[in-house]
Amino acid sequence: MNKNTKNIIKAIALVFTIATGTTQVTAQTKVAVDKVTSTEKSSLSVQDLGSLRFKLTFENPSKQKTKISLIDSENNVFYYVYPSNDVQYVKAFDLSNLLDGEYTFLVELGTEKLKKDFVITTKSFRGIALASDRK
Repeated sequence: MNKNTKNIIKAIALVFTIATGTTQVTAQTKVAVDKVTSTEKSSLSVQDLGSLRFKLTFENPSKQKTKISLIDSENNVFYYVYPSNDVQYVKAFDLSNLLDGEYTFLVELGTEKLKKDFVITTKSFRGIALASDRK
C-alpha cells in the first residue's frame, strides 16, 4: 500500500470518528424512602461500581422475611428475589441490559419498604483528534 493510500485511509478514519462520536451510558441515583412502619430502621445502600454495575446492601437485624425487586417507573418488574433472612445482604447487579429510563430498587422487610430510585441515560460526546496525533 503506498503512502497516499495510507493517508487517505487515516483521513477517512478520522472523519468517521468525528462523525460518529462516542456513546457513554451513565446512571444517576437519587434516594426516595417510603414510609417506614417498623420501629427498627434498616439501612439501604446502592453503590455505583461503574459500567452500570451496582452493589445493593442492606441490613436486616431482626431477620425478617425479605423481598427485593427491580422495577421501572410503570411498575414493571425486571427482577425479584426472596433472599435468605441473613442479618446483612450484599449483591452486585449488572444493569447494562436495561434501556434508558427510571428504575427503583425496592426492598421489603416485613412491613418496612425501602426504595432507591435511579435513572439510566445515554449521553453522546463528540471529540476531535488531529491526523498528526494519530500514528
